[in-house]
Amino acid sequence: MLSLLATSLLALLPQTQDEIVLTDGKVLPVDKIVSETFTSVTFKRGSSEGRKASEEVLEVHHELGNSRLDEYAYAVEAMSSHNYVAAIGAFRDVLADESLHSRSTYSWVKQHALWREIRCLNSLADFKGVSERVDVLLAEVPDTFFYAPALLMKAQSKVDGGDAAGAIAVFKKLEADVDAKGLPERWRREVELGLLLLDSSKSGVGKQMALQGLAERNLDSFPTVASRAQVEVGNAMVEAGDYKNARAFFKKILDEGNGGESILAAALSGLGDCAYLTALAIDSPKEQAPHLEEAILDFLTVASVYREEVRLVPRAMYFAGDSLKRLGDSGSARNVASRIRQLYPDSSWKNRLFTELGLK
Repeated sequence: MLSLLATSLLALLPQTQDEIVLTDGKVLPVDKIVSETFTSVTFKRGSSEGRKASEEVLEVHHELGNSRLDEYAYAVEAMSSHNYVAAIGAFRDVLADESLHSRSTYSWVKQHALWREIRCLNSLADFKGVSERVDVLLAEVPDTFFYAPALLMKAQSKVDGGDAAGAIAVFKKLEADVDAKGLPERWRREVELGLLLLDSSKSGVGKQMALQGLAERNLDSFPTVASRAQVEVGNAMVEAGDYKNARAFFKKILDEGNGGESILAAALSGLGDCAYLTALAIDSPKEQAPHLEEAILDFLTVASVYREEVRLVPRAMYFAGDSLKRLGDSGSARNVASRIRQLYPDSSWKNRLFTELGLK
């Protein structure tokens, strides 16, 4: 858990060198990022040029020391501080500055600013805004490194907005683009996972077995897909009441630390579920307490460290508040309720927590 928090906190520090973060967690410092598209990332180290296939790359970080990047750096800092409204405004100011991103040295700025703006909109649960800006990104930077991640976020925004049919259509587009545009095979596997999760014909043990099979098929070649599938296997175990094995699944994912923040947040949320539901299965309030305390820690870490994971954060805040109420700490529970109202006033999780606490 400490390494997980340390990684997240280090991400808030100013970027002082170009670097490439690989899907296996390794960080490759480079002298310059030359280009980044949906097929590859090219870079220079000394006088030599190198290349990484995009399916091997999790993130690309640019050095932000030049004064011409001050507005962009401010936007990144605002985003890191969870001040998403200010960040969106700043990113849009950067995008309006043609003199900046029209220069070859800073041509990367447009796709990064648009992608970060999309992530901010997602954090504010502005699902319509996410879809609209994804379309802008793909239109203005058609070979963007973020092509597939943006479509996946658009699909998830459709799911979060209750539009399963719309999400399936986006997944189908991405699947077609793997062939039409030569996108890496990794994204076909992500589509397979996304469609499996939306497949209402599968449930219970059948769905768990399908997810496990998908995880095993991708373990060596596409570890991030495997990790996402493993999270969902854990969630299926939770639904089946197998908290012990689900806990082991989630802890393994966190210990390995692969796949990025969305996977880590989902695994941590899963651990919270295991602790919370274990507590509810116990009659004695005294024996419930340590499990509820564990659940509160897991859920509040999700809410504080992984604010971009909007499908998880309001839910985590609800269960943290409910756990505090069960422990008899009504004051802290109301504080959580106040915070969820501030951040997600229209969330059904906010409404549930207010009902539980008898608030208006």
